[in-house]
Parts: sequence; C-alpha cells; structure tokens
Amino acid sequence: NCSYFKHFTPGQTSEIFEVTTQKEYSISAAAIAIFSVGFAIIGTICVLLSFRKKRDYLLKPASMFYTFAG
Repeated sequence: NCSYFKHFTPGQTSEIFEVTTQKEYSISAAAIAIFSVGFAIIGTICVLLSFRKKRDYLLKPASMFYTFAG
C-alpha cells in the first residue's frame, strides 16, 4: 500500500507516517494559478491593444503582467 511508510528502528516502536495532501497548500496553489492566468490575460489584452492602435506605451505594462504571471 503506497499510502503509508513504515520506519522500523531497533529497540523502539515503529512509526507510521501517513502521506496526505494538506488542504491549505492545494487552495493556495489554485489561487496562485488563477492569479497567474489573470495576469497573462491582462498582458495579452495590453499587447493586442498596443499592436492594433499603435500605442507603444502599453508594451511596458504588458511585460510586467507577463512577469507577474510567471
């Protein structure tokens, strides 16, 4: 069974460590992924507006949004 590991030490009782995912880590990872996708979308909007309307000043915010998404 891969859900636990047994460590035997001589002269002492065996300890069983259960491998479980912590809910807090899963929620924080999901939140970071959602923010990352949001920053990437905002960066793409800035790039598209910059190329369509010849507004070069939108490229710097777009690069910052892509950096935050990374």
